[in-house]
Amino acid sequence: MFAVITILIIVWIVMWGFYKVMYPRPPKSMMPKKGDITTPRQCNFCGHSLAEYRGVLEPQSVPLESASASNDSNIVTYTEGDLFFCNYEHQADFHAGKKHATKQDNV
Repeated sequence: MFAVITILIIVWIVMWGFYKVMYPRPPKSMMPKKGDITTPRQCNFCGHSLAEYRGVLEPQSVPLESASASNDSNIVTYTEGDLFFCNYEHQADFHAGKKHATKQDNV
């Protein structure tokens, strides 16, 4: 019985080490910071979902700035029609008029 328990503990330690090496935590710079919007949005080019703080948000209209009478800070709000992209390459391809290649297109 002692041998079985020892083997299980050894296997558990080896598997824990394996997962630590194979699946490390992402760097702190990739984690959301205070004030980041973490709701998922779909890319306007490829259609994949991505958290808003991880992608590129392109406002379609000029931001609406409303200054408060009590303080001098400007509050910037954007409209719902803003474009969202996974990365800058998708943004450039969208404006160049390219289409996203899917697996069905390659068949």
